[in-house]
Amino acid sequence: MIDAIHQHLLKKKVKCIRIDGQTPVVVRQNLVMDFQNKDDIKAAVLSIKAGGVGLTLTAASTVIFAELSWTPGDIIQAEDRAHRIGQVSSVNIYYLLANDTVDDIIWYA
Repeated sequence: MIDAIHQHLLKKKVKCIRIDGQTPVVVRQNLVMDFQNKDDIKAAVLSIKAGGVGLTLTAASTVIFAELSWTPGDIIQAEDRAHRIGQVSSVNIYYLLANDTVDDIIWYA
């Protein structure tokens, strides 16, 4: 799913960063610093596991989950990347769910 989202943003010429489990730690840190400090970067596309721990993303005021984790704690950790000390804006969190999918089952479990 993050591949499709990332490609769509690039196609629409939206500057963004992408972090997943294959992103090396040093690169990940540089991408996060860019997202936090460069106003022209409008989106961060992250996998829940890679984006859920050890990142500060207080430049974000909107978080959109396009997929869920089997573990509720993973979602809470991912939400908390934007809800941190230093956040000066309200943070809106949205979950994209389709009927009759695994994510739909997880959400209502």
